[in-house]
Amino acid sequence: MSEAEIKRALRDWIVDRAKDKPAEMHDDTPVLETGILSSLDVVELILFVEHLLGAEVDVDDLQAESIRDVNAIYTTFFSKA
Repeated sequence: MSEAEIKRALRDWIVDRAKDKPAEMHDDTPVLETGILSSLDVVELILFVEHLLGAEVDVDDLQAESIRDVNAIYTTFFSKA
């Protein structure tokens, strides 16, 4: 998958899971700080990332900054793949 396809898949997944659908979802929209996702959604988000990667996520990469927004998720988990 290309970077654009991965980011689109991440945005779509986040919006689908959001309890309060955001008016706009950009790659730099904070997903936890704005309440789009709850801390409980993070586990499912990581499972989705693993699905897209086709591999397990390195737990050392799991920090608050690594899941701040779509750009951070992509950089943390996909840019080095």
